[in-house]
Amino acid sequence: MNAPKRGWTVFCSEVAGEVLHSLPKPIESRLTDYLCELARLGGALVDSGASPPGKPLDAVGIEYTVSVDDVDACIEYMVIADIKEFYIADIVWAG
Repeated sequence: MNAPKRGWTVFCSEVAGEVLHSLPKPIESRLTDYLCELARLGGALVDSGASPPGKPLDAVGIEYTVSVDDVDACIEYMVIADIKEFYIADIVWAG
């Protein structure tokens, strides 16, 4: 029996989760949608050997920052490729 193929996931730190849930509902919804897109599209990029969205914050390509311009937000995250997870360290909203 073959194990089911597993996709990429997103896990928010306590700080990022608190920020996300403190935002106005339309902003929270948009950022939640973006995080789902990150798991799907960013994971596919990493699987193909490309870099995920955003600007690298380190020399080894683990920590990134990405702007979500339509809601004036910035997300800092780490790529944990061995378990196919994007760890959201922080979310900053300028609104």
